[in-house]
This record gives sequence, structure tokens and C-alpha cells, in this order.
Amino acid sequence: MCAAVATPRGLEFGGLNYTGWLWLGMLVLGVLLIMIEKAIFRDQRCVRFPVIPWAAYFGFNWISLIWADDFGARNVQDAMQVSMPLVIGAAASMFVETDGQLRSLQRVFVISMLPLFVSLIIWKLDLMPSLDFDTGMRPLGLTVGLIGCVFLAMTPPKYLLAVTGWAVSLAICFASGGRTVTLSILALPMLHPRIGTKLGRVALCVLMLVLAVVVFHSDSFQQRFFYSGHGTLEDLMAGDVRGSGRFDAWPKILDHAMLNPWLGHGIGSAYDYVAIVWPGMNHVQNDYLRVFYETGAVGFVIFIVVAIWQTINLFAHVRSSTGLVQQTFLAAWLGWSLFLINATTGNPISYNLWFMNPLFALMGAAYGVHALQSDASSSVSPDPQDNLDFYDQA
Repeated sequence: MCAAVATPRGLEFGGLNYTGWLWLGMLVLGVLLIMIEKAIFRDQRCVRFPVIPWAAYFGFNWISLIWADDFGARNVQDAMQVSMPLVIGAAASMFVETDGQLRSLQRVFVISMLPLFVSLIIWKLDLMPSLDFDTGMRPLGLTVGLIGCVFLAMTPPKYLLAVTGWAVSLAICFASGGRTVTLSILALPMLHPRIGTKLGRVALCVLMLVLAVVVFHSDSFQQRFFYSGHGTLEDLMAGDVRGSGRFDAWPKILDHAMLNPWLGHGIGSAYDYVAIVWPGMNHVQNDYLRVFYETGAVGFVIFIVVAIWQTINLFAHVRSSTGLVQQTFLAAWLGWSLFLINATTGNPISYNLWFMNPLFALMGAAYGVHALQSDASSSVSPDPQDNLDFYDQA
């Protein structure tokens, strides 16, 4: 819900944008809640999120502060932003213990679509010119895309609801102008492991490709893809596209990264360097390149290994779980796929408030309930109502 109300920029308090206060407050609250719960309940409240793999990557980010270029507050801020999802995932795995709580979490994601849609309307109609909505459209698209994953995970059996929610998510992302996130949402049904027979999946792939071609040839996409405002698929494949400066800046960032190829320049160092080679920009707009630049080959390998492990682990839990837990794991797996795709041309790893925190909340909640149900399965008979989602009980 915090992500849903964090689209506009321009409201500052104490020299910090209100979105900064939101994620900082969530971080402090999350750490305090975990400490208090562990102190009161001790072994009764367990962190069921897979902390160790992620602690290896996030921990290396913090260690890189030792050799960070021009160390300052920005480096610490980036370390906090990047590693905050681990706190959210751990807290969710502790506090979400039942299917009823999973339903409530699912409901919050669905309801959050409304304020995001309102933000889009305000931006389109320029109803609040004093606030900056332009900057918030990219993270808005990722938040909406993650909600689309939650909807898509409802099928089977909720085909109509799932398709409707996914279509609304696609429409909002398209209207927001996000290129990569729109195309990746189109790819999500093809990544869904529980949709249809082999023939049905082939038909689905054909349908998604047709929709992708239609979206690609729309006026808004043509204008965002090509400097001339018009182009073909051949132009796209040839790389003759509008990159907003990415393709000029990336080689320079890579060259500078090679000055310290093993350990990188330290977390947060890309923010200032990007502005030198890419005027008006502070983000690499490619998280894989950013990870290599800031943490070198060592950090990059750790990140890739953890990312591969997380992909496999989530998929394995989708196959082994049932009911609402399976839906939540599936939503998390689709959301994780959304991250991996959008990290190629954006910086979702920095969007803790808008994307990474909600994604890790899904992951943590699924791990938490799954672990408790697995522990209790040998001694407690499952309640048939646990396999119904909140729409069945409405």
C-alpha cells in the first residue's frame, strides 16, 4: 500500500522526499518488530525466509563501503535501500502464519491497484502540476506489474478474474509509457507453469506475440522506441532504437568498472559517476551492470548465483505446494521473473519501496505459511477452507 501512494515526487520534509521517509520508516519499524518479537517469543517466532543466500549478497554490499569511492551519506543510503527487502522478507515470514493472512495480503495487492490508477489519471490530465509524476511512472509500472503477477497466479481456477486483473495491469503499464515492463507483462502468461496443455501453451504464445506486435506498432510505443517516431521490427532487432542515452553511457560505465574489476567501486558509487558520463541521470538503468560496477566480479558472481538459486527455489516451491500458498509462491516467482527482465534496462533493485519490498513480502509470506503447514501436516488435518481464496469466501 505504501508503494501505491508513493508515485508523485516533490513533497519534502527535513530535506528528504516523503518517499524516502516512507521506506526509512518501514526499515526501522521492520527491524524493531523483528527484534521485539524475537525477544518476547524467542523460538516461537522463527524467520522462515531463506536469509543466508541473500545475506551473502547484501552483506557484501555493506562490506564494499570500506573501499567505496568518495564515501559519504549516499553510499550508506544505497546500502540501506538495496538490502531493505531482506528485512521485509524476514518480517513477512515471521508474522504471516495462516492462509487467512495470505488472503489479506492478496487483498491488499488487489486494492492497491486503485490508487495507482488514480495516480496515472492525475499524471495524464496534469491535475497536480506542482508535483512530479513523470519520475514516478517507471516504478508505478513495476508495482502494477507485480499486482498483475498476483492476479495471474490466481489461475487456475480463477481464469476470468486472473485475465481481467492481468489485462488491467497491462493497460495501466501501457498508458504509463513503460516499454520494458509492458512487454515483460505480456511475457508473463507464457512463463506461467500451470496454464493449459502443450497445444494451449503454443496458442497462448502466439496470442501474446500478436499482442506484442500490436503494442509495438502503437503510436505511443513507436514514439518511445524510435527517435523519428516510427520504426520496424527490423530496426528494433538491429538496435536502432531510442535508448535515452543508455547505449552511449553503458560502455563508459563498463570501462570505468574495469579499473577495479574484482571488488568494484563500492555500493552507491555509481550514482555520482553516472551523472558525469550521462548528464541528467544518476542511475545506470541496468542493474546487472550496476552490480558489476559497484561490487566487481566478486559481488556480481554472488548476485548471479543467488538470483539463479532464488529462481529455482521459488519454482520448486510452486510445484510442491498447494492452495493459496502455491498461488503466493507463483505470484512471487512471476514477480521475480519480472525483476530479472526489467533489470536489463532499468534499476528495479533500487525501487525498494515500489517493487522489491512488496516482492519480498510475497516471498516471505509464502515461505512462512508453507513452513508452518509442512511442520503441522503430520499431526493436524488440513481445513478444507484453507484451499479457498478470499474471492470464494466473499
